[in-house]
Amino acid sequence: MRPFKIGGRTFDSPVIMGILNVTPDSFSDGGLHYEPSEAVRYALEMEGSGASIIDIGAESTRPGFTPISAKEEISRLLPVIRGIRDSSDVLISVDTMKAEVAETAISAGADIINDVNAFRGDGMLECLADTGAYAIIMHCPGDIHTVHQRDMSGDVLPQIAGYLKERTEAALDAGVDRHDIMIDPGVGFGKTMEQNESIVMRLDELDIGYPILMALSRKRVLARMYPMMDRDEATILATMESVRRGASAVRVHNVGMMASAIREYTGRL
Repeated sequence: MRPFKIGGRTFDSPVIMGILNVTPDSFSDGGLHYEPSEAVRYALEMEGSGASIIDIGAESTRPGFTPISAKEEISRLLPVIRGIRDSSDVLISVDTMKAEVAETAISAGADIINDVNAFRGDGMLECLADTGAYAIIMHCPGDIHTVHQRDMSGDVLPQIAGYLKERTEAALDAGVDRHDIMIDPGVGFGKTMEQNESIVMRLDELDIGYPILMALSRKRVLARMYPMMDRDEATILATMESVRRGASAVRVHNVGMMASAIREYTGRL
């Protein structure tokens, strides 16, 4: 993988992003870290296990998710961001689609905005350009609110590449620095199980000049790729396959297992 920077920090080996859901309804761990003090404790635990980024989500985007207001999202996020920042300089990513939430999170100490809606919401690109925050742009075919109701057709890799080229160009046109962009092919969003697996196995075809984040953790495609295997173990196998094919960052629930796998692969972390 090519070295890349986030917030002035250079990374030349795969970066681990630990998942911190502060929602009552996320598909894998909804409610487990809903209380701010527990969320902060768990974030610091993930950092200690090898996470360089903590990705905080306050609104679930699982199939059938119920949207929440910006006010509610901010109320869930702020005490957690502040609590982490008071204790650590770990990179903080916030998973949001709303400009008001993104601006508030960055002001509170967040470094990265991870948008499953590819910064298509009102004011999102302007927020990035104004604040200088790092952006993770995910492939989302169609409307984020209905994406789980209809799958793509045909060969998805060229379609994903074309979409991400369009969205990264829109970010550049808005004034975002090209070195402040990472892309995510959007495994599990509007794609069949076969298409999701093809993203993993053909990830090298998605090289459009930006670091790639792979977010496979505990997703349904793992049952197809590794039948009868524990979800966390399957996550590691599939994620390491993506690392071998060019992923620069990996988003996981079980940070310790992922760190051990990357350490074995690279000889360091």
